[in-house]
Amino acid sequence: MNIFSWFKSSKAFDNIIVAKVTKVEKHPNADRLRVIELTDGQNTYSPVVCGAWNFEAGAVVPLALPGAIIPHDNHDPEGKSFTLGKAKIRGIESQGMICSAKELGLSEDGSGIIVLTHSQAHLGQTFNSKMI
Repeated sequence: MNIFSWFKSSKAFDNIIVAKVTKVEKHPNADRLRVIELTDGQNTYSPVVCGAWNFEAGAVVPLALPGAIIPHDNHDPEGKSFTLGKAKIRGIESQGMICSAKELGLSEDGSGIIVLTHSQAHLGQTFNSKMI
């Protein structure tokens, strides 16, 4: 079974939650990055450094928290999986990662992050591939 089929059939991703973007700012030290603030309805997650530009405040997205296993590393030539930790990106310690379908092994499309519109995607809920 390949990684794409396994993740497509799985029901949920541990440590990846549904969150709403509440604030988007330009990264002070990088033209192609933004600094994001999100909420799960009870907690605020900030800062989260992100290079995607296909969303704004109000978007509902999958947010990987430290400890989440990311199935596809876009920065690894082989695309190996990795366990997410806090990472300092151009001087700002990111508290998580907003995910694309490619990073989650759900699609070959890594052009932007997943913006959830499905009515079953409730803030704070564990992200599920069926929400797309």
